[in-house]
Formats: sequence, structure tokens, C-alpha cells
Amino acid sequence: MAYRESRLNLWNSMNDLDFLKGFHDGSLPPGEFRHRGHIRLAWLVISRHGFEEARSLVSSGIRQYALSKGAVSMYHETLTQFWVRLVNHAIQTGPSVPSFEEFLESFPMLLSKELPSYHWRPETLGSNSARAGWIGPDLLDLPF
Repeated sequence: MAYRESRLNLWNSMNDLDFLKGFHDGSLPPGEFRHRGHIRLAWLVISRHGFEEARSLVSSGIRQYALSKGAVSMYHETLTQFWVRLVNHAIQTGPSVPSFEEFLESFPMLLSKELPSYHWRPETLGSNSARAGWIGPDLLDLPF
């Protein structure tokens, strides 16, 4: 357990360039690329490339990462695009911050994996269509 915690701290405390390198070259362990890692990736890519370009870069990057880990079936386009849109909204409306940790301090709700359930029915998010492409909300429209 202590080893896993120390590895988690290593990946969470690494600088942004090392995080991106580990993501792109596949050395970032799957256990370390959970929800927080997805949010960090979106924040980094949007900050560097802007929202429009980030939409495709994050999507293709996560697909490639999933492929490298033998987890292609885990990819979910609607959820990916939701989080990229939400992170972009937070960037646009919040204070400019130099670090991901400060960004999360400003927007701790981004760590809540429950947010999509306010906008989509479970059967919609569970569908093959939502996994393969963007499906708009069927409960509550996105405010951004």
C-alpha cells in the first residue's frame, strides 16, 4: 500500500511536461490516469492550444493512450468532450492561475465524477452512441 501511495504522489507531483511526456509515451501507469489525470490533461492542452484544438487533441490523445494500455473499450467520447468543455468553461470564467493545483483549488467541483449525471440519463451515457461520439445532454442543457 505504501508503495502505491508513493507512486501516486510521484505522478501527481510531477511537473506538467513530465506528466504530458508520460501520457504520450505510455509510461504513465493506467492507475495514475484516472479522473484527476483526465482533468489535468484537459487543463494542460486547453492552456497550450485553446479550446477548439484541445477538443480533438484530448480525444485523440486519450484514445491513443487507451490503445497503448489495451483499454480501447474504456474510451467515452461524450464524457471526454463534457470534461473538456467544463474545464474550458472554468478556465474562461475563473482567475488565471499558474498551476493545476491552484486551478483545482479554484474549481474543486471538477473532481466530482457525478457531474455528468445531472445532464444525462444513465442509459444515454451507457449507450454505444455516447461512447463513440458526442451526444448532447438529455436531462439538463449545459450552461456553457
